Amino acid sequence: MSQNQDGGPSTELFALYGFELKIPQNWRVELDPKATRELGDVAFHTPKKNRIFVSWGPLEKAEKRFKTLEEHREWTLSELKKARGVKALSIASSGETRICGHRALIAQVSASLGGGIMAPPQSVREMSSAFFYCPDGARYYVIYTQLKFPDEYPNFPEVFDSLVHSMMCHTAGDSPGGEDRLVAPAP
Repeated sequence: MSQNQDGGPSTELFALYGFELKIPQNWRVELDPKATRELGDVAFHTPKKNRIFVSWGPLEKAEKRFKTLEEHREWTLSELKKARGVKALSIASSGETRICGHRALIAQVSASLGGGIMAPPQSVREMSSAFFYCPDGARYYVIYTQLKFPDEYPNFPEVFDSLVHSMMCHTAGDSPGGEDRLVAPAP
């Protein structure tokens, strides 16, 4: 993989339906064929088949269903606990950050996976997630990982963090009086 001047992997801009982020040039992009401007997801596949997903939907729908961003995240994690093959789930860390100027909740989760009747037990999978609401674009976003090979990068949470903080979710034109250009993330 080519590298930029500071030794990190070369990145390129991925943009779709009014949001954009920077991804390494050697990642494969897979758009859900049912995705629309209003609702959908896109998967980014690393060379070793780890995946990072960006999901979006109408903010109004999320706000009707969940009283708070915390409730949205907790519901999603509780659904993950019920997922097929997940035997246990623990939150390794959680916190708050800002994505494109919006308050965002982040979490590092460990899921213990069990085998089925004919399948051998599997190991623990580490997952990262970020949840945020963008009133400017009238969308909610969930960014999360599925790591099958955590050793692909020396510190995958840093790769995830870099991708998350490169996210631009709305244009200045989405706000009254703005221009049609993407808003840079807050430092």
